[in-house]
Amino acid sequence: MNKWPYILISAALLWTGFLYAQPDAPEIVIEIQGQPSAPRESVSVWDKNAQQLTKLFRKKDRSYVLYQVDTVSSKDEIISAEDGTQYAYVRYGSDDGDYRKFLFKAQEPQRFVACAANIEDVLAINKKYQVNLGVDRRDFVRRYEKQAALMNLTDQAAGKIYQVYKLNYSDVNHKTPSAHYFVFSEDALIGTYAGEEAYNQFLNELSQSNQSLRNEQKKREQARQAQLQKARQESLERAQRPVRKALVSGGTIEDQMYMPRAVNATPLPALTPSKIPAGTPLPTP
Repeated sequence: MNKWPYILISAALLWTGFLYAQPDAPEIVIEIQGQPSAPRESVSVWDKNAQQLTKLFRKKDRSYVLYQVDTVSSKDEIISAEDGTQYAYVRYGSDDGDYRKFLFKAQEPQRFVACAANIEDVLAINKKYQVNLGVDRRDFVRRYEKQAALMNLTDQAAGKIYQVYKLNYSDVNHKTPSAHYFVFSEDALIGTYAGEEAYNQFLNELSQSNQSLRNEQKKREQARQAQLQKARQESLERAQRPVRKALVSGGTIEDQMYMPRAVNATPLPALTPSKIPAGTPLPTP
């Protein structure tokens, strides 16, 4: 076995120990230069209202807001306005409870547009920018139940019942109150109609959809009834059809003279004479 590698390693270790044992050996000092990173200043959205948050984040972009806020968003997506304009939407919290909702431009760098901290803020942003930031019916009712009139509408095609709240609505941007209709399905806002004309158009479209469904159902029922009537008529005709006889073989002289004869009929088996003479009474059991 070659011992030279072990000898060399041992010598190197002894030499290293000798160097560290020398009192005059210089101490190795590594200096690191630089400035410590400044602590990140986080922002709590929960202790600020929409006006304060708007002042804080005006002209900022979405990335900046997400980095500064000290909590994680519960929704972050792109939404579209009624005219097709796209926005980046960020929500903290839930629709039915405490929330802070931010609207940004969808195009980079996604500049801040508006912020909502309660249902009044949400509805104002929805109306101004023609978007839907998400409204839970329970949140809406807590604020407007005493002011809004409730109606139910049935969408037969979709198999749903809509809750419609008529409200004499106004906000910071819409000072003059006017009739607005807020339509909810399964506790979520699906449409807002400002004025009677817009709402009546929605009603007409829903009515036409329901009528089309009823017409289709009526046609299907009529077709089913026609099919049943046809089946009943065919069954009745079969029951009333007279029985027609044809002579296969044998028969009386009159049968052979007047009855039609069966064509290609299977011949009947030959008659076997009975062993009991005719007129003999049969024993009863």
